[in-house]
Amino acid sequence: MGTLRFEREHVNLGRNLSKGGNKVIYAFWHSELLMLGYICRDLDIHVLVSQHRDGELLSRVIRLFGYGTVRGSSTRGGVRALINMIKMAARGKSLMLAPDGPRGPRHSVQPGIILLAKKSGLPIIPVAAKVSRSWKMPSWDKFVLPKPFAKVTMIYGKAINVPNDIDDDQMQEYCKILEKELNQE
Repeated sequence: MGTLRFEREHVNLGRNLSKGGNKVIYAFWHSELLMLGYICRDLDIHVLVSQHRDGELLSRVIRLFGYGTVRGSSTRGGVRALINMIKMAARGKSLMLAPDGPRGPRHSVQPGIILLAKKSGLPIIPVAAKVSRSWKMPSWDKFVLPKPFAKVTMIYGKAINVPNDIDDDQMQEYCKILEKELNQE
């Protein structure tokens, strides 16, 4: 990671990437976890990590980068994870999760992140990583591993504010809005 050149592009973001900034929910594709995890380290962010045994290894690694963790996913422990993420938001923590994880479908937003934004009142900041040179792993998400000395452009999109009174159909609309933002080049 030390050989990579990071650049940031902001769309209506500003102070959210520093300690003491506005608290938000960072949304990113599961395949881009490595770059976002590196650039946002030590910012007092809590990350949703799967309860699967692979998640235990990931949880240990990301704690070394200065993150807090909340364990659970759409397939295991989801309700408890949602409650714990809402509690973290109430304590003034920013949150981070991959809305297509832990098993996909790839680049498809699941409604959990929209429900989290609705219940916590935090805006969602879409974050994408564009890498000049990388390997793509043969996994469900085509995990991106940057090649040494690659240029990584982190693109932070505009905040998506989810009202607390939306219904299920409107939640699906917000899923589409977030998906579109995450897929912009």
